[in-house]
Amino acid sequence: MRLTYVAAMILVGGCENNAADVDAAIDIDAPPSGPCWPDLVHVPKGSATVGTGRDGFESMPEDLPLDYGNQDGFMLIANAKMTGFDPGNPNDNYDARNPRTRIRAYFDDTGVPLNFDAHCPFRYPYLPAGSSEYALTQSIAVIFEVCWRSTHLFDKRIRVEMEIMDNEGGFTTDVKVVTARAPLGPHAVDDGPGCMH
Repeated sequence: MRLTYVAAMILVGGCENNAADVDAAIDIDAPPSGPCWPDLVHVPKGSATVGTGRDGFESMPEDLPLDYGNQDGFMLIANAKMTGFDPGNPNDNYDARNPRTRIRAYFDDTGVPLNFDAHCPFRYPYLPAGSSEYALTQSIAVIFEVCWRSTHLFDKRIRVEMEIMDNEGGFTTDVKVVTARAPLGPHAVDDGPGCMH
């Protein structure tokens, strides 16, 4: 299963004031346009569960080992299940019918964001996972800003928020609070001033 890097998509997408955004078109035969997270009236729809797992969905544990990435920073691996939405086109990650899924992370006590400016969602399809549930086709790396070093993260409470929205404003969300633990593999153990927000 592939691992997607949310930060790379955000940096490439340039979402907020870019008329060439790649993910808001409803007419799939027309070039995509509009905001990456449209200002639609949210209509409650379906359900969602944010989890973890590189090779398939796993329940989010209370203690979540972080990962250490090639960017010399930390991240968490997220995965998702949902019901009640069109799962999208499993053959096209950019099909405008695919639901928008956005996953963000914050320090639970202060609400300070951990990952890059994660305004934009990704548009990956979901696959059947039994019992009318659908699971993401790939896991997602929620990459933290590199100024958050190990002393800022290990043993801290992190709130992981997931939102799903379709082209008609159908919307659902799920939140999990976890305790961040040191990665199981090699990683930096260091301090720093932290990010200035």
